[in-house]
Amino acid sequence: MTETGADRTPASVLLLDLENCPHHLNNLPRSLEHFDRVIICYAQRGPKVPLDWLVPLAQAINSEKLTIHKMEQTGKNAADFGICFFAGMLMHELPEDAHFVIVSNDSDLDHTIGLLRSQGRSAERVGSQKADAENGDELDESVRLYAQHLLRYSRNRPARQDSLRNSVNNKFKLQPVKAGIVYEALLRAGAVRIEQGRALYDDAVISQLADSR
Repeated sequence: MTETGADRTPASVLLLDLENCPHHLNNLPRSLEHFDRVIICYAQRGPKVPLDWLVPLAQAINSEKLTIHKMEQTGKNAADFGICFFAGMLMHELPEDAHFVIVSNDSDLDHTIGLLRSQGRSAERVGSQKADAENGDELDESVRLYAQHLLRYSRNRPARQDSLRNSVNNKFKLQPVKAGIVYEALLRAGAVRIEQGRALYDDAVISQLADSR
């Protein structure tokens, strides 16, 4: 999913605390579409998935796109420690522009977000209510709205990758997970490509996204 070279799409990571956000597991197929790595940590709540998910999930596990980790110790905050461990591991493994999303209702994990940011990484924590609100129709509409924004301000578009990400974040500042997914969707659609930190736009693709229904 993530390409190499000048046109490489920045990697994105989802870390799910299954202990306090069990219902977000229902979004797993969509999460696997939008994130390069998905890490699930749990201590007591074993993942329960439909049988027709088994083959695609097995493929995701074999390709190391999906990791499901049961903590050996089942005490309080065990899953949180797993998320912290994998976040630190992936911070060293992935490129510096990788984006980290932790899905958890536990505000203690904000410390992990702070540590990632202190190392210059893009990171956010969201609760399950906001994360579970992301469905296909809402995402398509959000991409359409931002594409319209790019058309409306065609002479004043963000020139750099970081300014583009900030622009998307500001547009959806009350829905941080949606902002990250919209940013990734724009890159995958080819509306924007990143070359050496510069944001380059394809007006034809942007117009198509802006008119989509």
